[in-house]
Amino acid sequence: MLSSLATILLSVAVVAMILLPGYPAYIGAYVALTAALLAILLFGWGERAVFSHPTSLAILCAILLVGGALPFVYRGPQDLLAPVLILPMLTAVALGALARPSKWVPSPSIFAAICLVGSLVALVGGAYEHFVVGLYRPGLGNNPIHYASLAAMSGCLAMIGVISCRGPWRYLYLLGPVSGIGCAVFADSRGPMLGALVMSAVGILTLTVWLRHERLFRIAVLASALLSASVTAYLVIRGNGRAASIVQSGLDIFRFTGGSDDIRTALYVSALEILRTSPLVGVGLGQIMVTAETKFPNLIGGSGLENLHADWANFVAIAGTLGLLAWLLLLAAPLLLLIDQKARLDRSIVLGSVLLTAGQFALGVSNATFGVLPQTVIYAVVLGYLLVRARRLAL
Repeated sequence: MLSSLATILLSVAVVAMILLPGYPAYIGAYVALTAALLAILLFGWGERAVFSHPTSLAILCAILLVGGALPFVYRGPQDLLAPVLILPMLTAVALGALARPSKWVPSPSIFAAICLVGSLVALVGGAYEHFVVGLYRPGLGNNPIHYASLAAMSGCLAMIGVISCRGPWRYLYLLGPVSGIGCAVFADSRGPMLGALVMSAVGILTLTVWLRHERLFRIAVLASALLSASVTAYLVIRGNGRAASIVQSGLDIFRFTGGSDDIRTALYVSALEILRTSPLVGVGLGQIMVTAETKFPNLIGGSGLENLHADWANFVAIAGTLGLLAWLLLLAAPLLLLIDQKARLDRSIVLGSVLLTAGQFALGVSNATFGVLPQTVIYAVVLGYLLVRARRLAL
C-alpha cells in the first residue's frame, strides 16, 4: 500500500508540474508541493538518509546561509520570508525520499515524453494566442517570461529521451528544445531565449560526445537547428525585434542606453552597490528595493517592482555574499548527484543534471526563478526525480 502511494506521489508531482503550461502551472506547482509534503510526512523519517545526500546538503546549506543573515539584516516581518523563498527546493529532498519505497519510478523515456508533450502543449497554446487571439506576447494567462521559462526548461529536458531510448524515433525528442525556443520567441522574452539556447547547446554538445558517430544523430541535429532558425526567422519578419538581435538587446539590460531597459540596468547596479556597501549579509528582503529606489528615483520610484529581477541580484540583496553562495549551492545541487560513480554511468542522470544547472543559471542571470514560483518548483521536481533515480542505483 505505502509503496503504491510513494509511486503515485512521485508520478503526480512530475506530471502535474511539467505538463501544465501558463497559468495552470501554478496549480501544478501547488499539486507538486502537496505531494512533496505528503512524501516527507509519510516517508521522511524512515528515509532520513536522503538528508545526508550531497544534493540535499547543498539545498539545506543554502537555506541556512540565507537564514544566517537574518539576525544582521532584520528590520521587520518581511525579512523573515527570505528563507521561505528557497523552501520549495525542499521538494527535491522530499521526492528523493521516495526512491526506496516506490514500487515503480517513471523511466527516463517516460519522463522525457512528459517533458516533450508539456513543451508542445505550451507551443500550441502560445501559437494560438499569438496568431488567433492576436496577443503580441502570449503567456497562457501567465507572465510571458514565466511561461517561456517553463517551456524552455521542459522542452530542453526532453533531450533525455535521445539518450534513453533506442531506434531512430528517439530523435523526435529534439523537437523539445525546438518547442522551448519557439515559446521563448513567441513570448519575446530574452531571458528564456537565452536559457533555451544555452540548454540546447549544452545538451547537443553532451549528446555529441556520446552519439557523434551516428549519422542519423547528425542529420537530426541539423534538421532541428534549421527548424528552430526557420521559426525564429518567420517571427522576426512578423516584428519580433528581440529575437533578431538577442545578443545586442541582451547586453542592453546590463548597461544604460537611454531606453526602456535602463530600469533593469538600475536594478543590477543597485545589487552591486549593496554588495559593495554590505558585502557579507546584504540588506534583507524587506529592504531589497530601497537602494534602487534611492539611487535611481526617476527610473525605479513608483514602478511597483518587488525584486531586482535576477536571481544573483536578489540573493546578493537578501544576504550578500552568503546569499550569493546559497545561489551557487542551489545551482550545483544537480551536479552533486554525479559524485556517485553509479550515477555518473547513467547517461540520463548526467544529461539531466547538466541541463538543469545550465538552464537555471542562464535563466537566473536576467530573471527571478527562485521563489514560491513554478520556475522553482519545476527545477526542484526534476531534481527530485533525478535524485530518486540516483538513489535507486545506489540501493
